[in-house]
Amino acid sequence: MKKNLITTAMLFALPTIAFAGENTKTELDPVVVYSAYATPVNQDQTASSVTVLTEKDFAARNATYVSDVLKTVPSLAVSASGGRGTLTNVFLRGADANHTAVIIDGVKANPVSGYGFDFGGLALSNIERIEVLRGEQSALWGSDAMGGVIYITTKKGLEKGKTFNVDYDFGTGSHRTVDGSLTLSGSNNNFYYALHGDSHHTKGISALSKDRFNYTAQDGTAVSTGGASERDKFHRDNASLRFGYDDNQKGFDFLTSHSSQTANFDNSATDEKGHYTRTRDTLFKLSGFLGNGDELLKHKVGVSHIKTDSDTVGYASAYDAKKLNANYQLDVNFDREGTITQGLSFLTDYQKTDFNSSYFNNAGNKKLIEKSVAAEYRLLHDADHSLNVSGRYTDSSEYENSWTGRIAGAYRLHNNVKAHASIGSAIQNPTITEYYGYNARYIGNPNLQPEKSVGGDIGFLFETDDHRHSVDITYFTRNVKNAISSEVINSVTYASRAVNLDGKSKVKGLEVAYNGKITDALTAYANYTYTQTRDSKGIELARRPKHLANTGLAYQITEKLDADVNLSYTGKRMDTYYSPSYSTHKVKLPSYTLANVGVNYKVAESLTVYANLNNVFNKKYENVLGYGQEGRNVYVGLRGAF
Repeated sequence: MKKNLITTAMLFALPTIAFAGENTKTELDPVVVYSAYATPVNQDQTASSVTVLTEKDFAARNATYVSDVLKTVPSLAVSASGGRGTLTNVFLRGADANHTAVIIDGVKANPVSGYGFDFGGLALSNIERIEVLRGEQSALWGSDAMGGVIYITTKKGLEKGKTFNVDYDFGTGSHRTVDGSLTLSGSNNNFYYALHGDSHHTKGISALSKDRFNYTAQDGTAVSTGGASERDKFHRDNASLRFGYDDNQKGFDFLTSHSSQTANFDNSATDEKGHYTRTRDTLFKLSGFLGNGDELLKHKVGVSHIKTDSDTVGYASAYDAKKLNANYQLDVNFDREGTITQGLSFLTDYQKTDFNSSYFNNAGNKKLIEKSVAAEYRLLHDADHSLNVSGRYTDSSEYENSWTGRIAGAYRLHNNVKAHASIGSAIQNPTITEYYGYNARYIGNPNLQPEKSVGGDIGFLFETDDHRHSVDITYFTRNVKNAISSEVINSVTYASRAVNLDGKSKVKGLEVAYNGKITDALTAYANYTYTQTRDSKGIELARRPKHLANTGLAYQITEKLDADVNLSYTGKRMDTYYSPSYSTHKVKLPSYTLANVGVNYKVAESLTVYANLNNVFNKKYENVLGYGQEGRNVYVGLRGAF
């Protein structure tokens, strides 16, 4: 309890300290947001709750993998089933793991299976920036965007403004971890290219907990976890090639990438050896544009193809998946001059997915074709007022056709205060396994209806004149109809199936986020999220902490040396224990606080040495019931560019 009070006190004291600090007239550079609207918009003019993270933020928050930095974002809870490389999902604003759309370089990367995106092996080495957009976003991004969108942009060679550039990052750490990344990139006469490769390997920790944990379930049952001993290693290799042309009037972008990863896991505490999943992903993407935002019309077109091969040893399970997407967008900027600008965007998408698994009840390839049209109207004012209205109609070959919409607006009440609000509807189609079944124990249900939600938020942004300090307070709520759960249909074999719940599941909460540049050498962030979740029966949803909090300081000690410290607090959350006899017991997992520190020293213009100490106080905890997490660990490396 003492640690929790200390953490809370630090979080709410930070903004007070910051506003009392040095306040110069130097304004911060504007930040462009790409995920909130159909076209890029200055963050000051957006009405959506969005967090933008850059490479500078990655370093200041001791992040090596995407999941490391995501866990510092408001309203985002990370669920990791073990150490590095194991299944890692996110719960955004209390939504399910498959309710968040993950967009990488403009391509929706959510797996064809319909389950949530796995962040367990995704490294930051080739990523330029990440946007986390919160709230119902199906009007712009379709299914999978009930909780929001995580929008990831990789490097493409234009950033340095040089004909030839080399970026490198090599590191090693606890558990025999070895990582390496190398990027060759450049640009000349509006042409650009980037050739990237990275490799990550660790002996890891046991996926199931090594340390012993004892809990008492809500029904009084004694629950004990831990005792595993075998390390579950992880290995991932990734390579990509990107090139294109961009003169701000016309251009094209070609991207191809291939990744292969092998992640070991434990079947049970008595069956730890010989279980692993190997996954290979291959992507091709070609896009182009004609026109720009200063002209009446801008055309954008794209086509992408993702192929996934996954084989699991130990379960004799495998699947192959393909996803083809073609899209076109027309921007009509009919009001481009003056203090108010207005525009319309018309979008159309065609997506075909194929899924073939050896573990289906009924063998054969499963196909899904979705065709959709969408439109967006936006009004932007120089004084940071804005209005956005969007809608989408989706025609599905298997699931129910759907309409989704969204309205968002912002109004600057004062130089230092801006009000913002949004309301929207979203849809989530059933997963492939929920619809078709998965072996004789999980029966398909072709009568499943898509999950539908209506949600919104309202908040106030308080900021100084120079934008060096800001506090955003946002209330959010969501009601979900036809929420998908599961039920046991045979008490002897414990066979089950997915079903739509009657009534509505409800989520509501409050986000408080501070960002500040206290002095030119000292920056800080802090955020707190309260989330209350209930299904239609009034039962708390699993793995959603009621309280989340993060805070961090980054200090430029000298011209060459900087240091950072970060604290994160995860509150109590509900999980389910499955006994050997298949009975289930609800368990409330305890809260925990983690502390991380890091230092960076610039040896030369092209070389920086860094060191991170994570989980400083060696906290023993389970993020997911039964699964282990790393104790105190060290990571050191060197990075640079020339």
